[in-house]
Amino acid sequence: MTQQQQSVGLLSLLQGAVLLTADCLGTGLLALPSDLNVVLGLTWGIFILILQLPLNLYAGTVLHKAATIVEARGDGDETTTEVENQESSKIVATSTGYKMGYDSINIVQEYEVDQQEEDHCNKDQLTFDFIGITQALFESKTAKRVVITIYYTNIFLVLGDYILVMSHAVVAMVGGNLCLPIAGLLASTLMFAVSQLRTMEKLGRTASFVSLAALLIVLLQCLAALKHIDQMEIPLPQSNIFSKFSGLAAIGFAVGSQKLFLNIRHEMRHRYESPKALGYSLIFYVTAYVVICIIAGPNPPSFLFDAIAPGFSRQLGGFLLWVHVVVSYAINSQAICSSMDRLLVQPRFPQTPSGKRWMGITLLTSVSAFLVANAIPFFSDLVALIGALTSIPLTLLLPILLYRKATSSTNIWIPDISWSYLVLVASVLFTIVGLIGAIVEIDMDWSNQGSAFSCT
Repeated sequence: MTQQQQSVGLLSLLQGAVLLTADCLGTGLLALPSDLNVVLGLTWGIFILILQLPLNLYAGTVLHKAATIVEARGDGDETTTEVENQESSKIVATSTGYKMGYDSINIVQEYEVDQQEEDHCNKDQLTFDFIGITQALFESKTAKRVVITIYYTNIFLVLGDYILVMSHAVVAMVGGNLCLPIAGLLASTLMFAVSQLRTMEKLGRTASFVSLAALLIVLLQCLAALKHIDQMEIPLPQSNIFSKFSGLAAIGFAVGSQKLFLNIRHEMRHRYESPKALGYSLIFYVTAYVVICIIAGPNPPSFLFDAIAPGFSRQLGGFLLWVHVVVSYAINSQAICSSMDRLLVQPRFPQTPSGKRWMGITLLTSVSAFLVANAIPFFSDLVALIGALTSIPLTLLLPILLYRKATSSTNIWIPDISWSYLVLVASVLFTIVGLIGAIVEIDMDWSNQGSAFSCT
């Protein structure tokens, strides 16, 4: 099988980049200006944010390499010379960003399609997501269980974050006279209906472009509103060591780009272009983050949408924010529901029609998202918790571990002189520091701002 024949998906390079951007560029941005400008300080905040670009691109590229190795082994190819060459891809600085040496990947596999098609399809499913590729590379069931826990926890929490944002959008659309949990119930019910879209290809076309356009208009509204209000009247978030740790975790959430990378890669027409799609996406939304944080001024609110004053403008912004979150929710919901159906539900209920299985799974995710959104109704705190607990491990830690396992027969934790080990150590520290900050901040806000399911 040649490189060009490697995929049967329908997503082009641009559509893959748009899906990655639509997933990442959104709710994290609503908390980022306050975290960078107020909590971390603009200079250090922007430095840490820009640093994520080469780190994330490196992690995504080596994750693609690990997946390519698994697929090559599944096709009976025992030698993957260039792909398995440790650290063969080096980071090269350019005037427009960073580029990994993904063009060096060139695996040519010749086989008879009619004899091996079924075996290839089975192996191909192993690189659909983190769970499958972990199962392919690690013999231990514990490794698979750990990854399942992180992966599912991330998407369940992210869906809760989307419902929380959508709840605020619903409150804004009705003029503010609605309790937040009630708005969340309406949002969850709506998203249960939207979740019946069952492939990312359906989301990779007009819907994703409309989503990004809606978000752009909301951001312009927020930035314009900030120019017409006295930012000195906006309550300052607490700035202490724990809030700074929490701010770091929020950056991890905002730039977390690998959790759906394998899913989107799986549906791309040419999978070897997936690192390039990730690179385009990273350059676009990291640049957007930096520009927006600078324009936002010295003291933006912790939830950027709150800068828009009540009235028609806020109602319009609420509707557009709702449009954007609908697409992001659908992307994440499709990923976790497909995985749950394949790994957990279908093997236990093989006779149940797929439509009924899908409806049951999406109902479960909608209910869980509603519970998460109201258990931690503080947007910046929920963002930081997701970033520290799951986004950083999925974006940096797991891709490095999978790559080191795929390219080495030794213990993946043994220190060595390599980019992968350096990123591994940094990601572990990043996770620990961010998690401490997020937990402390949530506990403080529960005490000072209200308990779970409060009508805030």
